[in-house]
Amino acid sequence: MDNLIAELALATGIVTATVVVHLLGLDALQLITRWHLERFAKWIHLDRMIVPIGMVLGLFVIHGIEIWVYALIYWKMGMLPTLEQCLYFSTSAYSTLGETGAILPKAWRIVGVLEGINGMLLIGWSTAFLFQVLAHLGWEGDGDHVLPKGAIARPSPRSKGSRSGEPS
Repeated sequence: MDNLIAELALATGIVTATVVVHLLGLDALQLITRWHLERFAKWIHLDRMIVPIGMVLGLFVIHGIEIWVYALIYWKMGMLPTLEQCLYFSTSAYSTLGETGAILPKAWRIVGVLEGINGMLLIGWSTAFLFQVLAHLGWEGDGDHVLPKGAIARPSPRSKGSRSGEPS
């Protein structure tokens, strides 16, 4: 029972750390995208490619940091013999692929399972964020979003009218 409390405490601490990393990372992605659109969108017309690629690569970096947090903790606590095994296990658990080789000691395996739940939630959060930002940037209009609405949208062939394509 004592080790279960230690496992849950460790997992709670790591989950908290990865959520903070995720919040800060998503905020940084928004700020970088806004900076790019304010400075370069007027003369670089590749924003339909640059912004989504930048967002996806940024999300990969954020998730990579979160995976490394788990891997380094596994390694420092001696849960697996090598850093490579720790990183492999962490990536496998985080992505919910499931461990396929290196397995945590019985005393710490709940941490690995909770990493899978944490990874699933953070990947889902990233997917929602990516969809929301790209939808916001791709459609014309105004709102209270930190990024300019419609910044990478192509001009519509219709200037006015209904969305169904029929005349208004």
